[in-house]
Amino acid sequence: MAQKKHKRRYKRDLLKQLEATFDLERLDYQKKTRPVQGKAILFGVLAAFLVYSLGFAAGYTGWQNQVVDYAMFAKMVWLMMIPASVIGVVTWLLVKNRLEYPIRCEMRDYIRALEGERGLLWRYLPLLNELEPDNLVCKEMMARSSEGKFDDLEPEDYGRAVKDLIAMLRESGSKAVSPETMEEVEKNLSPGAEST
Repeated sequence: MAQKKHKRRYKRDLLKQLEATFDLERLDYQKKTRPVQGKAILFGVLAAFLVYSLGFAAGYTGWQNQVVDYAMFAKMVWLMMIPASVIGVVTWLLVKNRLEYPIRCEMRDYIRALEGERGLLWRYLPLLNELEPDNLVCKEMMARSSEGKFDDLEPEDYGRAVKDLIAMLRESGSKAVSPETMEEVEKNLSPGAEST
């Protein structure tokens, strides 16, 4: 019984350490980019409106001057929606990427500072293998952390992997961590640990 309490306490201490190490607010990509998405949509709608308005004005002027008949003008009104929509979507994507770029750079800098030279996230791989072995996003991020490919880490995936790891520990309830896993994680978290 005392052994089981020790295992649960170890898991609780590990959860506290994870929460202290990773700033979840700085890794919440969705929350940080939410204000930007509204602006990007607005720019896309505005670009589509301007293109459609120019096409409509040209068609209307042609119809008023009897260069274009009524049937052609009616078709042109509908056909102008296609390029207006395409230009609106392209504008939305360009503006969205441009506005999200500084957020991604700030998150990448934070991730590089967290990972250091030897990586950090890979050290929790034994815990992931025991509690949730099917989480592929976490495994991929841990593999890249182990290899030292910090520039290849996508900020939104890294944040999701950290959130999943913390949620996995919280939701595991009274399920104790095996002694082998505890030893592996302790060995990985020691200062001289190297990734395999």
